[in-house]
Amino acid sequence: MPNPIIKQFVVEGSTAFPVTMLNTDQCWPARAADAAAIVDHTSDSDTRRKIILATAAKYAPNRLGWIAAGWRVID
Repeated sequence: MPNPIIKQFVVEGSTAFPVTMLNTDQCWPARAADAAAIVDHTSDSDTRRKIILATAAKYAPNRLGWIAAGWRVID
């Protein structure tokens, strides 16, 4: 079985990270810093965070799902 091609995409948001979208999009944080950024959120902060996620090439991010969760796919 050939190895899947891994693609990355970036999501941006300022609310709590929608962890359920990791399962929905079958993706994971691309780097340790991205994993840390997922849990590093203060409720009174309005700071936008950009998080790089990775997925197998056959999966595309569900842009409407991210928007519904208060985040957006930017790359």
